[in-house]
Amino acid sequence: MGDTQLFIAKLDDALVAKAAVLTKNEIPVIKENCRTFQAAFSGLYKVFLEKGLIQEDQYDYEQKISNIKAPPSDPFPESDLQNQINIRLQEYLNQLDFLNNFFYISIESLNLKGIKNFLALIDYFHWSEMTPNSAHLMTRSLAIYLEKVKQTGDSLAINIMANSLKVLKELQKSIKNSLKGITLYAKQNYKLQCRVNVISQMTLDPARINRDISGTLQAIKFEFPVKWEGNPFFRELVQEILDEDFSPSSTELQEKSLSVLKVEEKVVKKKKVDKSAEMKKDLLKMVGELAKIYIPMETIIIRLDDNSHILDENAKSFAQKLSRWFNRVMRQKSEIFYDIGSTSADARGGREKLNFTSYLNWIRMKANFYKSLNNPQSTSYMRAVESDLPHLEEFLEKNQLELKKIINRLSALEKFFKHAPDPEIRKKVKGYKAELQQMKMIVGNVMSGLKEYQVQLEEIEQLKALGIDPEQ
Repeated sequence: MGDTQLFIAKLDDALVAKAAVLTKNEIPVIKENCRTFQAAFSGLYKVFLEKGLIQEDQYDYEQKISNIKAPPSDPFPESDLQNQINIRLQEYLNQLDFLNNFFYISIESLNLKGIKNFLALIDYFHWSEMTPNSAHLMTRSLAIYLEKVKQTGDSLAINIMANSLKVLKELQKSIKNSLKGITLYAKQNYKLQCRVNVISQMTLDPARINRDISGTLQAIKFEFPVKWEGNPFFRELVQEILDEDFSPSSTELQEKSLSVLKVEEKVVKKKKVDKSAEMKKDLLKMVGELAKIYIPMETIIIRLDDNSHILDENAKSFAQKLSRWFNRVMRQKSEIFYDIGSTSADARGGREKLNFTSYLNWIRMKANFYKSLNNPQSTSYMRAVESDLPHLEEFLEKNQLELKKIINRLSALEKFFKHAPDPEIRKKVKGYKAELQQMKMIVGNVMSGLKEYQVQLEEIEQLKALGIDPEQ
């Protein structure tokens, strides 16, 4: 057992070193790929919405999601294709939103169970074999919808679809490659934790292990719920532990496990780096990301305006008509007011009377500002370039907080327009949930970038406090 204890210490050290490398090199790549993956799928989803192939769910607007989980993939009757695709695509989009904006992607969360759920989500559609003849049910079902888009002859929609499919195919492969190295780490980490929590608490006879491996594995499995509650029993990995610790070839097997975790040390000649310039470049990238929010905002503005006209032109009740006439003729006012669900944090589900006309004009002004910010030659962008780091950080912080409030109010307006009209004209109202998802994703990216920037800033201050030059 002395050799085993020494191996456990070496394994622990190797896992710590490997985790640091994976956290630095692979986790950021996975995060970025997942964000782009969601954007590409949102583009595809939006095409389906525009073509009327699917409809937004008006009632299950915000699903309660607590963990990564692929939508159902069980078979369904061909007659139920439209309903099932509608439900499953919506659920898939919600899961991608949860993955990027709420799930913390890290070495700790990507344990063996986490990786399994992660892969199930990324592999829900087989993007490399997207044909109506695919043997994979969900791939085959989605391919039927892609063919329907092609049949419309809409070149813009077809191009968006083709670009989305290309990106999704490439990213699916890239994410799975990144997960391979993390999976090797997760297996060795599972084996270490199993040794510490279960096997070290048992009295095992090496002779019996070699004589009755199946019975030993069953005995260990029996101890899992007591000694390592809530963790799965992986028979193959537990058998690897027994082979590494008790078999005649244990030394060779232990060395093999350590070699999997080996970190190649790179000797890099230190050079002075202008940290402030690099950090400003990162913040300006975030400004560019923030500016792209004008694209979904412009679509939402058009739909809000259209929906308002639909509601106004179809006012039926005497009270509605009288109110409209009184405001426009007697008061000579053209403002429109709507009673919508309150977005205030302390309103507790109350209502608020919103000056829709004024709010729409303000949103239009904000969209124009972000559109201007998207132009590198504009005054708005040049002002950002000339700003120092604290002012850039303050600008991004202020805008992401303001956009969160805008998203909440736009969500409340979308619900209002979906429920306010009479049933016979409700179908004329157009939703914009996909655009709201795009806005959420952009704000989420900015928030994530700001957090990384603030962590880096804190590290620099700590180095300075220790008398270390952070630019070395």
